[in-house]
Amino acid sequence: MAENDIKRLQKELKFKKLQLNSIYELSSALQSQFDVDHVMRIFFSSLMAPLGISRTFFFDQNQSLLRKRGFILSETEAQLIKKKLKKAISGAARREVADLPEELTALKKLLLGRRIHTLLNISENKKRTLVLGLGRKFNRRDLEQEDFEFAYILSRFMLIELDNIRYLAQIFEKKKYEHEMKIARDIQLSLLPQALPQLKNYDMAVIYEPIQEVGGDYYDILKKKKNIQPLVLADVEGKGLSAALLAASCQAIFHSMNELYLFKPARFIGKANSFIHEITRASRFITLFWMLLNDENPALTYVNAGHNAPFLISNKSVRKLEAGGLLLGFSGSSIFQEETVPLRSGDIVCAFTDGVFEAQNSSGEEFGEQAMLDFLVANKRLSAADLSDRLYKKIKDFSRNTKFHDDFTVLIVKVR
Repeated sequence: MAENDIKRLQKELKFKKLQLNSIYELSSALQSQFDVDHVMRIFFSSLMAPLGISRTFFFDQNQSLLRKRGFILSETEAQLIKKKLKKAISGAARREVADLPEELTALKKLLLGRRIHTLLNISENKKRTLVLGLGRKFNRRDLEQEDFEFAYILSRFMLIELDNIRYLAQIFEKKKYEHEMKIARDIQLSLLPQALPQLKNYDMAVIYEPIQEVGGDYYDILKKKKNIQPLVLADVEGKGLSAALLAASCQAIFHSMNELYLFKPARFIGKANSFIHEITRASRFITLFWMLLNDENPALTYVNAGHNAPFLISNKSVRKLEAGGLLLGFSGSSIFQEETVPLRSGDIVCAFTDGVFEAQNSSGEEFGEQAMLDFLVANKRLSAADLSDRLYKKIKDFSRNTKFHDDFTVLIVKVR
């Protein structure tokens, strides 16, 4: 390898390490601080050094939150930005300030005068306007695509964590310490999907029951794109508030990276694992089953990161979905495998956490995976909702209504 190539790779590696350290420092600060201004200062520091820029701003229209670094604004100028930014970024993932239309000339002059050259849209939907303004590098070079991807990931991570922290702070002001677990459960439930997606080729059902006010189980339904629906089921080590906060951090990572790596699930999980390993310093672990449902030509692409292997029940066969790798957080350099499985009408995918088959009766006997599988096969003609409900009742009857010893989560997907 040529000496120039080696130097280039070393430079890229150093830059990647700086980015990762920035995300780690940001996550550490966010989980220990409840002051918005302090969090924004940490965010700007984590963003500007790796990018090599001296000027930036962040704007959240819903919170009327405008924070800047590296330049001064009068109150009138700040109001102009708040009023015009939504129109400036509307419909675009990124916009150069110099290209703003004539009706935004005042905003254009203001931003260029403060040497802000690029507007990055970090919104996930049209209901909320979130914009990151970026200046050029110290060496006057333009930012590259890799720089924008890093800024987007860091911004999404900060935003989700900032929302969680703001919500926690608001509630903690009104409640006493003995209500902490109830508050944390409210936060955790707010992270869960409010409804199941309506898919053309799939019927879906979920049962979720934590054993404490806050459990370690976590499931999510991410943004669908080009007929691909991402789903995740995870089990965070531990219970209570610490598990809920780690689950919230994981959610931030998954949502931040989903847009960039949706169609590369093994790479997606590999990068998410690196971030989680840095956050937990290999002291906490997460098992995870990540799946992508193709809603045009029924198929399942999945990565199993140390999770209990889900069942795939077809007309004449049963198999476990085991391809993947180690649980998340164990090693920062873990490599993951993905597998794509074609699906047919009537096929059932049942993903679950260990609290389901480890449910015990009064004699201490476990329900077991085989009993789960036997029940699913015997009742495979039922809808996903009926199948999940009856499985839950079957296990409850087995346990004679004794309290479960672990969180109970079942996700069933049936091909129409």
